[in-house]
Amino acid sequence: MDIRAYLQALRTALAGCDPALVQDALAETEATYRSQRDRLAWSEPLLGPAEASRRVLEALGDPGERAARFRERDQVVAQALGPIPAAPVSSAQAAQAEPDPAPRPWPSFFGIFLDGRAYTTLAYLLLGLITGTFYFAWTLTGISLSIGLLILIIGIPIAAFFLGSIRALGLGEGRLVEALLDVRMPRRPPLLPEGRTWMERLGGLFKDGYTWKCLIYFMIHFPLSLFTFCLTFTAVSVSLCLVAAPILAWVLHVPFMVWGGTEIQAPLWAVLLLPLSGFLGLLGTLHLGMAFGRLHGGLARALLVDR
Repeated sequence: MDIRAYLQALRTALAGCDPALVQDALAETEATYRSQRDRLAWSEPLLGPAEASRRVLEALGDPGERAARFRERDQVVAQALGPIPAAPVSSAQAAQAEPDPAPRPWPSFFGIFLDGRAYTTLAYLLLGLITGTFYFAWTLTGISLSIGLLILIIGIPIAAFFLGSIRALGLGEGRLVEALLDVRMPRRPPLLPEGRTWMERLGGLFKDGYTWKCLIYFMIHFPLSLFTFCLTFTAVSVSLCLVAAPILAWVLHVPFMVWGGTEIQAPLWAVLLLPLSGFLGLLGTLHLGMAFGRLHGGLARALLVDR
């Protein structure tokens, strides 16, 4: 059995698991295989490539057992990062748990105030304008420089650096999505195919579909983030202003309106009704933000997870 057959057997053993978990398992296994093989080649230079590969694959163990360890570890990490369970969960129970759990249920209309995901999602939407602008500017600059300098020798290393940075940014964006949107994302990028020469390895960077999917994601991410930021920021601002109406009216003595140069104070019904409207507006904004968060998470899952 060679490494390709071993990885295929591992993929089969992980059938039905989260695609992000499968990507992490395959990438980690292949990276371990390469490092152990290189270590053997250095420590035992007279050892043939076939024998070195056989020893490393034996050290990796059975694909089914390795897949079970990956599922158990992922479940333990998910429980450690998730809500505190009512009762402690043992390692055996974690191994028997469902490896690809369903998304957490949508909170109730008023219960969303107590759901931490609503506020982390809101933070992601407000932060999205900064990250989206940076991704978009970096992508356009990299594409322009790479294409413009491709006729020169220096254009090839610049294009390689740009595409490599896109893969790194894709991994970083995935970690941000997982941390703030509670969406399982890969924790390591897929490895590029090996090559004997640096040109073959460079060709793998250009041929790998994950590179171009990251590029497409960053092009889509900016307009989507701009739309969700504007809508979310406006909704939060208006709702907070309505909630603060009694403070503005009674404490700071801000007039309700100015008509013909005359200041009109807020009537009692407005002082009581506006905070209620602002409270309901905040509830609606949190639910809308959760919906936008799932949209962003679905886009990231579709393009930043190697399938």
